[in-house]
Amino acid sequence: MGKCEVKMRKREGSRMNGQYLIKSLVREKEIHETYKVASKEDVEKTENELNCKLPKSYCDFVSQFSNGAFLYMIQEVSAVGDGNKQIVPIQRLSLKGMTSIETHEKINIREGGSVNIDYLIPFSLDHNGNAWCFIVNQMIDEEYKVAYFDSHNPKLYGIMDNFNEWLKILINNREEVIRILYDDNVISMEIGLG
Repeated sequence: MGKCEVKMRKREGSRMNGQYLIKSLVREKEIHETYKVASKEDVEKTENELNCKLPKSYCDFVSQFSNGAFLYMIQEVSAVGDGNKQIVPIQRLSLKGMTSIETHEKINIREGGSVNIDYLIPFSLDHNGNAWCFIVNQMIDEEYKVAYFDSHNPKLYGIMDNFNEWLKILINNREEVIRILYDDNVISMEIGLG
């Protein structure tokens, strides 16, 4: 099997995994706060306003499951288009509004490296004023890496390969994703979550 074939199978497996995750959520739809699914036009509106392509896994979520949702009543996923009565679309979320960070400032990654704040697009806010973000500086196989942005002591935590990986952790654990990725010392001492 050649490299191209391996890469194609991996990509197909990732897409199938995404469909499996959505089907998992649909089976338990009554325990989530959900809304009417997004249209192609809703996705395009958000992409045009952000001047950025959205990852396929997130587009599948908002167009096949719910345009914005509150999953397991613990983790919000933002909407596209005009949003809905409870959840604003991601193009109206701003990390700069959540913190005193200047445009073009680099945000350190806990495990090393940094990312320009302009490359972070929030897709999930939490009640602590922090957000899960797409890191949009490089799209690989129609996906972006995701990370948790600590707005109080600006830093990125929990870098994952894509939205589906994030969603899988949430579905498997039914707990805020950041609390699954780090121990209590990091959660309470570094990030300051109660």
